Amino acid sequence: MTAHSASLSAAERPGLAKWTVWLLLFLTAALAGAAPRMAMNVLFAEIVRDLNLNLVQVGAVWGAETLTGTLAFALGGSLSDRYGSRTMLVAGCVIAGVLGIVRGLAPNFAALWLLSLCMGPFIALIIINLHRMGAQVFPPRQLAIANGGVSVGMAMGFVLGAFTAARYLSPAWGGWRNVLMAISAVGLLMGLIWAGTPRATGLSRHRGTAARLGMKQSLLHVARLREVRLICYAVFGYGACVEGVLGYLSLYLRDAGWAAGRADLAVTAFHVASMVATLPASLLSDRLGRRRSFLVAAAGLLACAAVAVPLLPGETAFGAMLIGGLLRDAFMSIFITRLMESEGVGPAHAGSALGLAMMSLRLGGALAPPLGNSLAGLAAAAPFYCWALFCILPIVFFLRLQDRSAKGSGAPATAKKQPAWAPRARAGCARGAL
Repeated sequence: MTAHSASLSAAERPGLAKWTVWLLLFLTAALAGAAPRMAMNVLFAEIVRDLNLNLVQVGAVWGAETLTGTLAFALGGSLSDRYGSRTMLVAGCVIAGVLGIVRGLAPNFAALWLLSLCMGPFIALIIINLHRMGAQVFPPRQLAIANGGVSVGMAMGFVLGAFTAARYLSPAWGGWRNVLMAISAVGLLMGLIWAGTPRATGLSRHRGTAARLGMKQSLLHVARLREVRLICYAVFGYGACVEGVLGYLSLYLRDAGWAAGRADLAVTAFHVASMVATLPASLLSDRLGRRRSFLVAAAGLLACAAVAVPLLPGETAFGAMLIGGLLRDAFMSIFITRLMESEGVGPAHAGSALGLAMMSLRLGGALAPPLGNSLAGLAAAAPFYCWALFCILPIVFFLRLQDRSAKGSGAPATAKKQPAWAPRARAGCARGAL
């Protein structure tokens, strides 16, 4: 077989190329986007001993990446629109990988904090461009399953990082430094793989179609869109509830008499349920052409779980967390899909719109935990009720959105159908005119 015929054969198999990209999206989300951050979390016990950190310094290191990542989301989305999703994804993976390797060599708190601060924007670039890459390769009717691959990858990365970094990898590889360097090197490798992805996959090496617009103009354009604003308001509330509940749950359960391992397992149950249900929910959303119903259901289930945890006796709280986490990552997949389907967004402005929405999601997650925690002095259960109230925002604002056609026309999916004879009559007239 000649090289030309082999190239032609690959080009004639767009389905194979598309699902190869889906696998790369999944692996990159898990290994470059989620696993390094979760590994850092569970390795803090070793890092504290080695660098003599206090709790304030631990909090500063943990929050540094989130802080700069939140601020960088909007800018990163516009850069993606201007220079292309693959270019920015490769840059994000490679630079974050290099910084992560150097972070493993940090001799003190200042170096560790500064390197974590620098990593935040590049992790944000990875997340944004994974979703944008899926929208570039998959047709509109399969957007939710494309975004679902990224969401499941993130969930898998969280689970793998939490279970393996401290328990297995650190003893086997000689400590936290080697673990951080090895995981970051894998992320760097994913960037190099993306750089060599062949054109047969449908990925373009060129700039995005919005390159003729400045970043400011692109951001202002999407910020004026009603549907984008509604989605940003909605995800602010959802992010607030998720981050508040997950950050407080383990501490609350330990104070209630649970063993430390069992309390942490309740948080893990939330992520496992999410990981298992994401792809089926995303696929069903694509098949039905419905986004709003799943998004409202996800917010409702999370609110019910937040209210139920302090009310349920004993270890039945596991059931509440399983229910609350059932659609957590499916929510991410489907809301991003609905955002990209919004009128006025399209491929040209998908990065800018996604950047604004992710920034709103992160802001909710940053502001709500301290607000809820401040109520713990009144009653240990009070923070849960506070965060459950935030879920009113996604329910209210998503109910104001209409589902749109999965065929990419941007028309509402609930639009009134024409009589069965009408298209045939018009088609007949057209054929007659020709």
